[in-house]
Amino acid sequence: MAAPTPFARQLHPAFLRDVDSGAAVSSNERDLLDLVRRHGTTTRADLVRATGLTAQSVMRLVDELVERGMLELGETRSQGRGKPAATVTLVPDYAHAIGVSITTDSIALGLMDFAGNLLGQHQEPMRASGRGALLRRIRTLAERLLHKSEVDEDSVFGVGLGMTGFFIGEGSKVNPPEPLDGLALLEVDTLLADAMGHPVWLDNDGSVAAIGESLHGVGHRYRDFAYFYFGHGFGGGLIMDGRCSRGAHGNAGEFAGMLPALGLERAALETLRSMLVKDGEDLPDIQALVEQYDPAWPAIERWIERVAPGLSAIASAVVAIVDPQAIVLGGRIPPDLAQRLIPRIAIDNVSRRGHARPQPAIVTAQAPFDAVALGAASLPFKECFFH
Repeated sequence: MAAPTPFARQLHPAFLRDVDSGAAVSSNERDLLDLVRRHGTTTRADLVRATGLTAQSVMRLVDELVERGMLELGETRSQGRGKPAATVTLVPDYAHAIGVSITTDSIALGLMDFAGNLLGQHQEPMRASGRGALLRRIRTLAERLLHKSEVDEDSVFGVGLGMTGFFIGEGSKVNPPEPLDGLALLEVDTLLADAMGHPVWLDNDGSVAAIGESLHGVGHRYRDFAYFYFGHGFGGGLIMDGRCSRGAHGNAGEFAGMLPALGLERAALETLRSMLVKDGEDLPDIQALVEQYDPAWPAIERWIERVAPGLSAIASAVVAIVDPQAIVLGGRIPPDLAQRLIPRIAIDNVSRRGHARPQPAIVTAQAPFDAVALGAASLPFKECFFH
């Protein structure tokens, strides 16, 4: 199977003029839109320098995108000795997307506009029992977000979904942990699309969280990083040159898969929760651990001692294979716990002639709110408009 592709479903008529067989814009238009997205505000002269296209080509492309409602021209600003240039920005209200995160014990939603602004958010424990009840709950929460943010549902371009688990190589079927048995080995994007009435783009939570971090967190400093996702289990994602690398089957970033052969333990928060429960703490799920986190829990140091060798092996392998600028500790891990892990991660680095390989920075995630919901909301836009 190739990497997960957009679920082919009829878009709202308002977008049909811009989307033909899933390709919303040409390659040059996508380059242009992505540059504007990254810079926030730019000029046509800046776009000429950044793209290498002729001034005439950039002017034509910008004018066409302005006419289609994706870009807008603003005030002129002086650029050295040349003529003042009109600023170019994305039109936030051109379209909206809803991001959905499904974990073993919680659901989160985010509403994003075309310019990447988070307009609304919601997170709650997994209360729904059964697949149908869960899908109806997500639909209800999405409607509330739209209403509260005063966004017309007709402007929703699509829904992004990040879900715990790995792809099994048959369409978009995901194999999640045991608490999500009701969604296992099903075309969850199809089910959610039927419930929402919008096209759905699906990816695993590690890759989606990495995308969210690249857009709203450390991605502003690093174009290449490995994202370590701590949750019920342990996984992650890879961002190379600002883009998510998904692999041939959509499972790039399943870092813990290398550990059993090495006899090392994965850094799962479920393991820490179980240790804390044995110590007498009342923590029924991961969300409870996150909300009640106490740095003084004795089990924390015992857990770090157990998982540090595995994290060190994974970090060493990642550095040797992809040479990232940074390794980001994120997902659902409390910031204090992530900070305590950083000095315990040892990367193999044998020097030669007095020189060792450059090492990546190891940092905590910086994305606000839920990185999976943020990244999921960006999936429809990135698939059709941006890189």
